[in-house]
Amino acid sequence: MRLFRLRLLAVMALTATTLLSCEKPVPIDDDTQPEIEVNDEVIEGCWQLTHLNGAETHSGAELYIEFDVKKHRYEMWDNIGSMYLRQTTGGYSITEEEDGTYTLSGTYDNGVGDWNEEYRIVMLPGERMQWWSRTTSTSLQFVYAMEIPEEFYK
Repeated sequence: MRLFRLRLLAVMALTATTLLSCEKPVPIDDDTQPEIEVNDEVIEGCWQLTHLNGAETHSGAELYIEFDVKKHRYEMWDNIGSMYLRQTTGGYSITEEEDGTYTLSGTYDNGVGDWNEEYRIVMLPGERMQWWSRTTSTSLQFVYAMEIPEEFYK
């Protein structure tokens, strides 16, 4: 009986040690995971702006951009800098640079021409996307959105 108790204590101690030493699994959107290769397929769909220059977008300020990769077109809805919602459309392109980074640039359909900025684009785990201006300190962070809110179509 004494040998049985010793074995039972040994098994319990080993089990407790094993349970306590288990590492917490790494969440899918953990920043330590590698960036995702940038290409048309990974940016396809609708994205919502969550951070502008490192700060969360304030309540009521919204920007959604939807990429159609088959046509190399985008459609954007926003009210940033305006009390009214506006829709913008145009074309876009992704270029791989010599240093291995990717640049996102675009044009407007409304006759204004090219975007004011070209952006270094990085795809992150957890369906996140980060843009950094190639010429200014502007940064934008997006999350994948299933769809544009219905009120944007009214």
